[in-house]
Amino acid sequence: MGWEKRRGRKYFYRKRRIGGRVVSQYLGAGPAAEAAAAIDELERLAREEQRELLRQERERQRAIDEKADRACHLIRNLIYAALLLNGYHTHHGEWRKRR
Repeated sequence: MGWEKRRGRKYFYRKRRIGGRVVSQYLGAGPAAEAAAAIDELERLAREEQRELLRQERERQRAIDEKADRACHLIRNLIYAALLLNGYHTHHGEWRKRR
C-alpha cells in the first residue's frame, strides 16, 4: 500500500490480497489520493494499537497463569506433606493408609 512514482508523478495505490494474489487498486493522485492515504494510515495505526492492547492482555494473562501455577505447586506439596505425616503413602499413584 502506498505511493508509487510513475513518469515523475506520484500516484496512490492500495494493495490487497485476493485469493492468494496481490491486486493493486488505483486511488488516484492529488487531494483525493492524499485523503485516501491519510485514511489508510489511520486504519493502520488503529490496527497497531489493537495489536498492542492484545499483546498487553496476553502478557497480563501469562503473569496470572504463572502465579496460579506456583500456587497450585505449593498447595500440592502441602497436601503431599500432610498425607505423608498422617501415615499415607502412594501405591501405583494412589494414596493409601499404611497398616
